[in-house]
Amino acid sequence: MKAMFVAAVLAVLAFPAHADEGSADHWFRTGLAWYEHPCGLRAFAKYGHTDTPEVRKAYEITKRDPSQCSVLFP
Repeated sequence: MKAMFVAAVLAVLAFPAHADEGSADHWFRTGLAWYEHPCGLRAFAKYGHTDTPEVRKAYEITKRDPSQCSVLFP
């Protein structure tokens, strides 16, 4: 019984807690990391996990033109 318990614990520890490690720090969990995007942490905290067409469009625009960050991510 003790051997089964130890085997079960080791099996649980062998698998990572997240399927995609670090994805919580990326825009829409698949895009740039918050520190790679020119709008930074403030915009990421507010919009980073809002997967709407408007936010995705603003994300793409601001990747190319960082001066739009304050306009598109108020």
